[in-house]
Amino acid sequence: MTNPSSGFVLTPTVTEGRSLDAAVINPHVGAEDRASGAEIFRRRCAACHDGSGARAPLLDRSLTHGDSDLAIYKVLRDGIAGTPMASNADLSFGDRWRVVGYIRSLQTEDSARNVDRAAHLDLRVSDGDLLAANADQWLTYSGSLDGRRYSALAEITKENVSRLQVRWIHQFDTSDRILEATPLVVAGTLFTTEPPANIIAFDTRSGNVIWKYQRPVPDNLPMCCGRVNRGLAVLGNTLFLGTLDGILVAVDANTGKVVWETEVAKPSEGFTMTGAPLVVNKAVVVGVAGGEFGARGFLAAYDVTSGQQLWKFYTIPGPGELGHDTWEGEGWQSGGGPTWITGSYDPSLDLLYWGVGNPAPDYAGETRLGDNLFTNSVIALHAKSGKLAWHFQFTPHDEHDWDSNQTPILAELKVHGVDRQVICWANRNGFYYVLDRVTGEFLTGVAFVEQNWADGLDSAGRPIMSRGVSASGRLTKPGGGGTNWQNPAFDASQGLVFVPTTEGASIFSKTSGKEVAQGQGGLYVGSGAAWVTPPVAAVRALDAATGKRMWEFRSPSAKDTGYSGLLATAGGLVFGASGEVLFALDSATGRELWRARLGGETKAAPISFMVDGRQVIAIAAGRALFVLGL
Repeated sequence: MTNPSSGFVLTPTVTEGRSLDAAVINPHVGAEDRASGAEIFRRRCAACHDGSGARAPLLDRSLTHGDSDLAIYKVLRDGIAGTPMASNADLSFGDRWRVVGYIRSLQTEDSARNVDRAAHLDLRVSDGDLLAANADQWLTYSGSLDGRRYSALAEITKENVSRLQVRWIHQFDTSDRILEATPLVVAGTLFTTEPPANIIAFDTRSGNVIWKYQRPVPDNLPMCCGRVNRGLAVLGNTLFLGTLDGILVAVDANTGKVVWETEVAKPSEGFTMTGAPLVVNKAVVVGVAGGEFGARGFLAAYDVTSGQQLWKFYTIPGPGELGHDTWEGEGWQSGGGPTWITGSYDPSLDLLYWGVGNPAPDYAGETRLGDNLFTNSVIALHAKSGKLAWHFQFTPHDEHDWDSNQTPILAELKVHGVDRQVICWANRNGFYYVLDRVTGEFLTGVAFVEQNWADGLDSAGRPIMSRGVSASGRLTKPGGGGTNWQNPAFDASQGLVFVPTTEGASIFSKTSGKEVAQGQGGLYVGSGAAWVTPPVAAVRALDAATGKRMWEFRSPSAKDTGYSGLLATAGGLVFGASGEVLFALDSATGRELWRARLGGETKAAPISFMVDGRQVIAIAAGRALFVLGL
């Protein structure tokens, strides 16, 4: 264990993952060395390691005590206390390395066999699988339809997390420096996206690529924030991908071949698609981006078999529709309201919950007087029809770009002494909300970061404004937002919501209403904001029912807003990443237990699943995907 010195105080139990083992290379790797190692193995090891796995572990797969050359060497030399694995100290230095080489060849042969899986994949995910959310797999963007980002796997614990090590790494063939996708894992196959619009299928044991789907996208698309994609959906043997040029693509999960395509939105009208779809009731639901380009946002559902549109809900209501009177003039036609982060679903109510983003232009509200529904809101839609059940607006008439593109967490809590079916929502405006998810009733609201734009929330949850932004600019907290799209997580056993947060202050400015116009590339924001001081990123645990802060962790490696979403596990851990470092926290106290430097910026959340009966963690960092296990 180490106690890294970085100008901050760490508990002595913090351990940092290093790659020293991987740096030691076997010096005896020739054909004759392997043959000699095989003979030694036959004489000394084969009686137990007979390939059955009955008396000793199989050696053609990931090894419990480490897969590096040095780790295998140490086991040969020292044995394993409390097991039949005895020391081989009587073997020479060279012979021990020759046996290591032979064991490595067994793993190579197994990897070669895995390549043939491409011709034999027969994956199928049912509606029941999506509802059950088996912890061995990761079948939806949030791991479950309720948006909790929680894994019931508990092999990795507070006591052994310091033994995590890399099982495999894949370096993506992309020029884009950040990956934001959450992978899916189905029956031993991991699917993820690679910017700008590719899908790759991996064998979860070896990291071998099974197949790759590639799709070119046009240049000069209306993108505010890079060529990103946040993931896939799956049902049956079909994967669903939303592309930057507004196409929903269905791809055969077993072969990587296109099944169908349909146009969802036109880039020429300011749209792109960056979010992961969500499958409910044999429909694939997709949202759109474009809030910075004057698009009129919507959410739409498509038949999983044919790609035919089933329904479409505009987040900016037109004439005669509920909420249209919250827009003065013609501003609604380019009103924003994007839906680019995946929502959640309650099958018992058949309600789909989705966050809606900023109005357009972002900062110049004079061109769009009124509350501007349904921007900065959560909408609850009947999943079969797309009809509105209820809505709740967090920030009426937003002029700070505090969009509500966050994933809702569905929970069952006792609030004010009453058992409730609720939504938990840490919003970008700096307030944490608890809503009744049946009716949309406001139950609880409290600031989870420092804020000065509101004097609080009234009994209906509407903000009581203290001061707004002016043309000359004023200091406003939480600046660029108390959180963003990076996912929170929820542990029902502890009643805690874990939120990636940002403390900071910005000076906002806005263009005069008469001067607002779409700029280069169609950008339509009406001025902007600047951080006054560098933002401070932290993970905070909130009491899910009250919003009370229970603990805080400030990563010493965090920089700017470079942090990931979060994962909570039944092992009593919260995994997250910031500043190129993956970390594990004690979910009860926030104490850092372990960290590993990955060498690339982290935005997407970690996930957890099973490989060969063992729990693993996967996360994208920079241009690489890492899979780690004990």
